[in-house]
Amino acid sequence: MTDLHISTPNKGLKVGTKAPLINTEDIDGENINLIELLKKFNGVLLDLFRGSW
Repeated sequence: MTDLHISTPNKGLKVGTKAPLINTEDIDGENINLIELLKKFNGVLLDLFRGSW
């Protein structure tokens, strides 16, 4: 039998929290900068998740 990981809903960012200013690389090695993305696009969707691997 496999143990399932149950996430704790009280962890993480709260609804309405301002996103952190992200400056990183994507999986292709290209620079990702949140400020530059917001200059280029009207909005950005961030999908934040916590892996349990």
